[in-house]
Amino acid sequence: MEKIFWEILAASALVITMEQFFSAFLKKKIVGWKYTGMWIFFFLYHMSIMGLVKGPLATMTGNVIALAIICWFSYQTTFAINIMMILLAISLSGISEGVIAIFILLVQGDLTGNLYLYSVMGKIVFWICIRILCLLCKGKVEGVQKKGYGIFLIIIANVNIWVLIGNLTISIHAEGDLVKIWSGIITFMLLLVDMIALKLYLIYQEKVEEKSMKQLYAEQVRMYDEELHEKQKTIDGVRRTRHDIKNHMIYLQELLAENPDEAKKFLKEYLGENIDNKSELSKSGNLAVDALINYKNIIAREKGITIHLESRIPAELPYESTDLSIILGNLLDNAMEATEKLENEKDIFVSLLYQKEKMLIKVQNPYTGDLKKDRAGNYISEKKDRENHGIGLKSVRKVMEKYEGVMEIHTEDQTFEVYVIL
Repeated sequence: MEKIFWEILAASALVITMEQFFSAFLKKKIVGWKYTGMWIFFFLYHMSIMGLVKGPLATMTGNVIALAIICWFSYQTTFAINIMMILLAISLSGISEGVIAIFILLVQGDLTGNLYLYSVMGKIVFWICIRILCLLCKGKVEGVQKKGYGIFLIIIANVNIWVLIGNLTISIHAEGDLVKIWSGIITFMLLLVDMIALKLYLIYQEKVEEKSMKQLYAEQVRMYDEELHEKQKTIDGVRRTRHDIKNHMIYLQELLAENPDEAKKFLKEYLGENIDNKSELSKSGNLAVDALINYKNIIAREKGITIHLESRIPAELPYESTDLSIILGNLLDNAMEATEKLENEKDIFVSLLYQKEKMLIKVQNPYTGDLKKDRAGNYISEKKDRENHGIGLKSVRKVMEKYEGVMEIHTEDQTFEVYVIL
């Protein structure tokens, strides 16, 4: 009974620490009992199958398989990111147990005793490492554009695992304490290397996102400038019109007295010439929304695309202007990218509605060909700019999370519809 108790305790400690690690750095795909059930599966897997496995290579392979299944169903990441984080978790967990093993060797000279207790102690060290990483690293791990960084982290984790195994083997067979002390120092350094590697990976990811945000802000400034330029042109036009009206009214007064039919003809021609067929598309009064939609409308016209807008929003909205620009800008860019490939019916339909403190944004456009998705379920763009591939949709997702919003995508009969609720 005592052995079963310690087996259950050791397996529980492993499950808890692994769940803490993955939930700290990966976004969950499922919640509730489905999520809990995946980790219960991992517990039962360790209590049954892993109890029959012998040797470090077989143990690592068994853990990789089980954790890969859990990550595939539980977290919103690609297969490559899953493998990278799994190997890092196994490396950190194993090195944490290695720290305890070296400590026991120094104290009593061998590893006899309650091995399950030593395993639990190792998981406590692993949990402390997770807490430290959470303090140092803000944000979740997502796919980055340069595969070399991910490969580097995978290599670091693998090398550290095998260095740990060799280091422990030497320590167990060594007779002097000096060798064991150095083994302890090396094991501690391996732990630091894993933690620093993850931190560097996240720093690179933050730089990529920062670069993306700067590009979005720069585009927003250009849109504001364009909007102000158009408004200034309108103001100048109004001033000229007011000056011309006075002269036209004097002339019209003379025509009415001398030749009423000629006056009617003059009015018809004058009114026809002053109809503004290039009026602003968006006139909600909200500068961020108007500037972006009117700017995108200019680009769309140049590509032969017509944007149809239905807007029922107030001038003041409880959202940051940059957030609205990120969502609308990326959705319209994607819609124009798909629509410009068509030979005819280049129409994009945009609906904006604000009601009961919620905002609905709907963008609908036709498309041709087949839509492609990556392993994480994200739609893949066909843009040539691979360095910034997918960053726009990630930015939209971050804004949605900020306001606890939702996004739904529907595709039917070669029509692509995106609904965003904030």
